[in-house]
Amino acid sequence: MRNNRKSLGIFIIVLGVLILALVLYLFVFNKEKPTPEISLEPEQPVIQPLPENEDVLPDPNITPGDKPRTGVYDISQEAEHQTNETDLINVAKAFAERFGSYSNYSNYSNFSDLQIFMTSKMRIWAENYVANLRQSSQAADEYFGVTTQAISGKIQSYQEGNRAVVLVTTQRRESGSLVDAGRSYTQDIEITLNNVNGSWLVDSAYWQ
Repeated sequence: MRNNRKSLGIFIIVLGVLILALVLYLFVFNKEKPTPEISLEPEQPVIQPLPENEDVLPDPNITPGDKPRTGVYDISQEAEHQTNETDLINVAKAFAERFGSYSNYSNYSNFSDLQIFMTSKMRIWAENYVANLRQSSQAADEYFGVTTQAISGKIQSYQEGNRAVVLVTTQRRESGSLVDAGRSYTQDIEITLNNVNGSWLVDSAYWQ
């Protein structure tokens, strides 16, 4: 009888240990993992940088003037233009047209306008020439004028950087107070240009 009680006590102890072990397993070792949180915010796209040296289409909203410049133009790097024979011919032709176009009603202002393109010797000659023209036209009340247009020009002689003689062929037309009172004709003018302190100035002009 005593042995039966002893066996029953052992059984109860063993059963209690098993129950305790089961409880520990369920609540400690087999604990449920937490449910991950779910974010309701939209996922932001990841922008990958463009690889270098890859062609990229231009933005249609950007005009060429809005694009940054890759360099700055420096005019000081330009080679200084050297006056050549063609330049001197053009200067002589422009001078011949203004020099040969005048009227008594304009008080021969074309000669005074051209003085900045003349040497000192030519300016003295022009002043005397205009004084004579004004004196001779004081008694004339009728209009008289001449219009000159340069047709061509060629170099007669050229000393580089010093002196040049240019022959300019012009078409001239005289006009007066009466309709069709003038006449048209072709006339050459020989113009001498001198280089004075880097500027080419007219030193003489002779109608042929």
